[in-house]
Amino acid sequence: MTELRAPRITTAQVAELRSLREGQRVTKAFLARLAEHYLKAEAEGVLNPARHFADYLGVQRQTVLTYMRMARRNGLAPKNRS
Repeated sequence: MTELRAPRITTAQVAELRSLREGQRVTKAFLARLAEHYLKAEAEGVLNPARHFADYLGVQRQTVLTYMRMARRNGLAPKNRS
């Protein structure tokens, strides 16, 4: 069994993401920072970054994927070209 590589993100950056996510609404600032870290993790070859960010944020993996779709719709992350 291979071990998944984790994103290179500091505890301060995780705390920043958590603080940006507080409240009833998901803000563009949160989506932008999450997209930045998520895309960096993908570029570094992290397998399944959504799982790692879900653990960091205390949400389900599907929630992180939804946040990334929201970021793409708002132009905060490039759209997938499949």
